[in-house]
Amino acid sequence: MTAPLPNCWEMKKCGREKGGPKVGELGECIASKEGLGHSCWAIAGTLCGGIVQGTEAQKEGSCIRCQTYIEYNRMSGAKSCDVLQTFPDEEKKHNEMLIKNLKTNYEIYEETNREK
Repeated sequence: MTAPLPNCWEMKKCGREKGGPKVGELGECIASKEGLGHSCWAIAGTLCGGIVQGTEAQKEGSCIRCQTYIEYNRMSGAKSCDVLQTFPDEEKKHNEMLIKNLKTNYEIYEETNREK
């Protein structure tokens, strides 16, 4: 049997998971609230390293260096297949977020080009 896949808050030891030691001080992380412990880079508002990371696009530079992203990202992560198989509900949420972000970006693109 393979070892369980730790959530981002377990890998980062941030203490912001539900019931974690830093929840009183910093609040529960949105990744924990949404059940996205293997997809945290895809959700806005995470607080990594004590700094709110912002939107997915704003986070990209810092997230690509993070061990969670390196292991779990769906394009090239070393454990991406394990995430897909082990956490189907999280995968569904991850895909829904990606589709929503693509639609939003397309709408912005369309609006920008109409103004020209």
